Amino acid sequence: MKYIFSILLALLLWSCESPNAKNSTDQNANVCTKVNANTSQDFGVKGMVCKMGCGGSIRKALKETCAVDQVDVSYIDTLEEQAIVVYYDRNKIAPEQMISVLNTINEKQFEVRTLGKPQKL
Repeated sequence: MKYIFSILLALLLWSCESPNAKNSTDQNANVCTKVNANTSQDFGVKGMVCKMGCGGSIRKALKETCAVDQVDVSYIDTLEEQAIVVYYDRNKIAPEQMISVLNTINEKQFEVRTLGKPQKL
């Protein structure tokens, strides 16, 4: 009886340990190093309905590229097109790639275009 109990206890401990080890590895794979922004780009974004939710979705999607340091969102309720400024590393991502990312989030809610040329920092 002690033998069976020991085996069951060992199996229980082993099965609980394996998923946790995998999850900690997966979480570390999504961590970006500090981005050294060397360029900024202004974008016009149509389809935003609020600063917090939409702006948060935009920030999150761009930061997940591991090439964006900061996103400033200017939201004015009465405007159809909102302005955002993205500070990024031009060696890691281009404005066209950021537009592609933003055009696919929130079930393709946003329509994005560049405003002017990229500015070196």
